[in-house]
Amino acid sequence: MLPKTSSFFFLLLTLLAQSHATEWDPKMEPALGLAFPLEVKKDRVVLSQDLLLTPDKVLPAGTVLRTIFRPVTLTEGEKKTRRGVDEDSFSRVAPKVTTKGLMTETERKVMDRAYGTVWTNPIDFRRTLELTTPDNLRFVLEPAPGVTPPPVEIPSFPDGLCVVGNPSPHILSVLKESPGAKAGFRGGDSLLEIAGQPAGDNLTEFATRFKAARENAAKKRADVRFKVRRSTGECESLVLHVPPSWNSAFEE
Repeated sequence: MLPKTSSFFFLLLTLLAQSHATEWDPKMEPALGLAFPLEVKKDRVVLSQDLLLTPDKVLPAGTVLRTIFRPVTLTEGEKKTRRGVDEDSFSRVAPKVTTKGLMTETERKVMDRAYGTVWTNPIDFRRTLELTTPDNLRFVLEPAPGVTPPPVEIPSFPDGLCVVGNPSPHILSVLKESPGAKAGFRGGDSLLEIAGQPAGDNLTEFATRFKAARENAAKKRADVRFKVRRSTGECESLVLHVPPSWNSAFEE
């Protein structure tokens, strides 16, 4: 039998371990849910700044974000888990089809729910952003008049960098353990130069120059150098490692 002092100490360690195990570990720094540029206009959640959603796609400020969700896993919602039937995923990704080309009943329901839902409160978006990694997020945009179903966009932040423009490009948030994080990028960095050239006056220019510099570095088996201005006002040079492209060995 443990002495009273030892028992108390053991209980304290147990409680600390439990609290640490359930503590939320944000995937982005700073937390994407807190930093994401959202506002409400005419009862719709919209982007307050241009956003580089993928290396080739810029969502302009004012884009209506109809809703946000995480993708469904195979037969999710149809099998029981320790929490019961897992129907809280609110999944609306383009469904996986069976060999017969038919959706399961669960997939059909979540897709219908996706297209029929409009969130008007940014807090709903931020909660999902805080609990899900960017590569496991789906955005449903407000469609143009007469267009159905609403377009679904899958974010793929280049090298883990969530870049926004207002109008000049700067880093909003960085995915942990990503190439961008390893290069030393931080949320709040203003992008000044890429490979010795200006980063661009807006997000479209930045996306074009970033992609070109990255492809060139991959072919030459080199890295991409950046110049950034920190939120403190200091300027620093950063080096982003770029894996060589498959055909680089054949071009030598």
